[in-house]
Amino acid sequence: MIKARRTISGFSLTELMVVMAVGLLIFSGVIGLLIASDETVDDTVQRGELQENGRIAMSMIARDIMMSGYLGRYTGKEIHQSGADTQAVTLNSVDGNKVAISGTDCIGGGMNNATFFIENSDFHFRTLWGMNVESSNIFSDCISDAKTGSDAIQVKRAMGQEVISGNEDGRRIYLISTENQAVFYAGSDPTPSLEDGLISEYQHHVYYVAEETRGDNLIPVLRRKYLYKAESDTGAQAKLKAYSLVEGIERLGFMYGIDSDGDSIVNYYEPADNLTREHWEKDGFDIIAVRIHMLVRAIRPSSNVTNTNTYDLGGYTVTVDDKYRRVLMTQTVSILNAGEYSWRS
Repeated sequence: MIKARRTISGFSLTELMVVMAVGLLIFSGVIGLLIASDETVDDTVQRGELQENGRIAMSMIARDIMMSGYLGRYTGKEIHQSGADTQAVTLNSVDGNKVAISGTDCIGGGMNNATFFIENSDFHFRTLWGMNVESSNIFSDCISDAKTGSDAIQVKRAMGQEVISGNEDGRRIYLISTENQAVFYAGSDPTPSLEDGLISEYQHHVYYVAEETRGDNLIPVLRRKYLYKAESDTGAQAKLKAYSLVEGIERLGFMYGIDSDGDSIVNYYEPADNLTREHWEKDGFDIIAVRIHMLVRAIRPSSNVTNTNTYDLGGYTVTVDDKYRRVLMTQTVSILNAGEYSWRS
């Protein structure tokens, strides 16, 4: 018996081309969806990083500004201003070694604005001071890598946590205080005798923006100078050291809230460049608040971003033209220790 031969036919050229065209359309759609999804993820991740970096940096600066001028139980009184008791606050001396800065000190504007006050000075000891950076070398060349155009701020204060006598860290500087007296001393030295004295760590912080290289990118970073004492240092000699805090902080801008009539209410805000000696030294004015402006930039550029925005940093504006995402954050901080009346009322 002879079986019939079956004829097997494939796709025609026309059918094959139609199938390939449909497949190409589907493939293109999938690729487009993946690209859009990747861009969405990148956008979400970068926005999250911007918010988190800005929140951390803002919290650090705001906390310091809020407590600027806090000097333990001595808070609210002037240090070595003309007519004041120049023996009320002293720099401790042990074996001829008085508390001081070894090397370059971060000295701000004014006649009495170093880490420690000038003894027997007729000028107010400034615990808060700011500037707009015009050169990378600022604070008497204590800082040499500052980003020009941004603001910098200097804060001096005692830390809030009480320290028990004998438990001081030999690498730190301390302040022991009563309502009428205070002594600055090194933690490696014996605790000065001051009846009912409150002991707190003393800090001098300077916040500024610098730039660091990461591969092919130049990354803006928030940096801080802080006060410490190396155990190998002689006697009470301390130093100021800088370290990076948060990446992506591109610009800082500070506006200072001025109380010009003594009612503890801000009458107006001014940038540092518009303030005079009278403002910084509480001669008819009080700085009772600071408005912080912070421009946070993504670490990496994004191909689908074109940023040509102008950002208002309070005392100045900056216009960009690049591929970086940014967010501008603002916070107003009240200074808790602004004046004797505010502290003791």
